[in-house]
Amino acid sequence: MFQRAEIGRIFGIPIYLDMFFVLVLILFTHPYFTKNDVALMSAGIVIIIGLMLSILLHELGHAMMGRLFGAEVSHIELTGIGGVANFARSLPTSAWKRMAIFLAGPAVNLVLWLGFEELAGMAAVGDLPFLALALGVLATANLFLMVFNMLPAFPLDGGQTLDAFLSLFVGPQWATRVVGVIGLLIAVAIAVFSLYTVNLWMVLLAFILFMASSEALKGVGGWRGRG
Repeated sequence: MFQRAEIGRIFGIPIYLDMFFVLVLILFTHPYFTKNDVALMSAGIVIIIGLMLSILLHELGHAMMGRLFGAEVSHIELTGIGGVANFARSLPTSAWKRMAIFLAGPAVNLVLWLGFEELAGMAAVGDLPFLALALGVLATANLFLMVFNMLPAFPLDGGQTLDAFLSLFVGPQWATRVVGVIGLLIAVAIAVFSLYTVNLWMVLLAFILFMASSEALKGVGGWRGRG
């Protein structure tokens, strides 16, 4: 079982770092530290710091938007599968406010993607290849985080947003059923893709999406409902 430690507070919100998060960062960046190349090692350090900040800022986006609508975040966790903003109380009943809260995180990644792309270009022009490499990797990582989080599956931001939007037209239970079924299909698609690419990380993501979608469907009596 991985332990976590509080690494500080931002806007009064405790930030916890899961040791599994550190392990994932090491696995992701280890090629930069095994070539005995100072420039690559420097790029690796920049990437580690940038990834931590990107995920943290994503969760702070949720937290600040939630605070705007009276939904305070009790704490933020940086875990091996990303970040989690834990709300201290229920989210607003308004679907539009919930959608704004869910979309705030990916919006942060959009800004970071564009910002890192611009900085990478500036570093390349300034003849700083190691920095251009690191910033380019961070730009790509934020693009991935934005796209992945917008997939219409639980527990991702895209799934939560679609759930809130559909609830305006078909009610909360049927909205959850629709998103739950879509989430199961996406999980299966990711699992099949991971078999072709032999990507264990994708297998883990598929498992998480499958379990979250299954639990959501179970909470509303299955995809057809009770009775």
